[in-house]
Amino acid sequence: MNSLFSNPWAKSGTALALAMAGILCGGAAHAAGTVSGTDIGNLATLNYTVGSTAQPPIGSSAGGNTVGAGTPTSFTVDNKVNLSLIESGSLVASVVPGATNQVTAFALTNLGNTAQGYTLAGANTSGANIAGSADNIDVSNIRVFVESGTTPGYQPLEDTATAILTLAPDTTRTVYIVADIPATVTNGQQANVSLTATTTTTGTATTVVQTTGANTVGVDIVFADAATTELEFVGASPARDAKATARNAYRVVTAALTVAKTATPLCDPLNGSANQKNIPGTLVRYTITITNSGASSATLNTITDTLVSSVTFDPNLVQGTGTAAPAITCSSTTGTPTSAAGSGFQITKTGGTRTGFPKNFTSTSSADGVDLAANVITATLGTVLPVDIGYAAGELKTGESISLIFNVQIN
Repeated sequence: MNSLFSNPWAKSGTALALAMAGILCGGAAHAAGTVSGTDIGNLATLNYTVGSTAQPPIGSSAGGNTVGAGTPTSFTVDNKVNLSLIESGSLVASVVPGATNQVTAFALTNLGNTAQGYTLAGANTSGANIAGSADNIDVSNIRVFVESGTTPGYQPLEDTATAILTLAPDTTRTVYIVADIPATVTNGQQANVSLTATTTTTGTATTVVQTTGANTVGVDIVFADAATTELEFVGASPARDAKATARNAYRVVTAALTVAKTATPLCDPLNGSANQKNIPGTLVRYTITITNSGASSATLNTITDTLVSSVTFDPNLVQGTGTAAPAITCSSTTGTPTSAAGSGFQITKTGGTRTGFPKNFTSTSSADGVDLAANVITATLGTVLPVDIGYAAGELKTGESISLIFNVQIN
């Protein structure tokens, strides 16, 4: 007979087996980890003999168990708050002066193990260069919207949400900053903007609060987000603050037009075209030059010039060449026309591939695109620069220039 006080662990022939069974209660695993609130329980079962007689197995319990199947020991998975916010699409949005509702896009991903909400804030910012350019202007009317419709890209009538009420783990949502560009900006200037996402309790605007102190029985909250890498700019977020900040930029890509008007004496009635001076009777050539030195094309509409009463328009655009006392050559009526009698305007161009220049225009009809009426010269540039291969009507591409040329005689 075995003594009740004998040590069964030391008896020869005693068989001891310890079986561990892990029971996971809850949802399937995913990249963000097991969903918070999941209860994980497991049970240890002891099989043993006393002497050569097998005894009933003993299951474990949290408080210790001596007989029977026991109960699983459980704990609850806590809330690991983590998120990622990056710019998406083009790193720099190309804009033009005065444009409204201009968009930059970001991708917000819930890297945590709990569905979360997010409040969103956009702002002008500065700091290090973006795509090689510094911040030197601000945009206005900054708004933030969440992709919520069925049509890709920002749609004003669809994407009206300004916060994310719930975002499941491992899920990404597109967020837009929408802003207006000042009318006074110039080509090449850039506005850097930032977007900050702050984690909230699902369905609310209440910012989550990290659990302090020791582990509790319920679902604790632990911040796990990394620091924003661009810590040199205002508004960057440090590690473990349940926030993420990313930057994007608007760069002005537009035409840069210069309008220059020169006045050159062609000939005077005493000196001809040698050492000519601006005296009464002198023919003066005006040249109005429009140059595009920007980064994109411009569509030219009209250019006007009002002649003063102290000059008279030369309807023939005479050449004015001659030496001393050129009674014939230095005259709008008897001088040699640059093109033909009645063609008082000429337009030339430099750069580009438009054909048919120089072009000559009459001063008596506006059908050709240039007209003189009541001392006002009007050039309709959509007509003067018609549709051509690779060109829209009135288009002046970067690196191109056109010049409107005409003569006047000093009264």
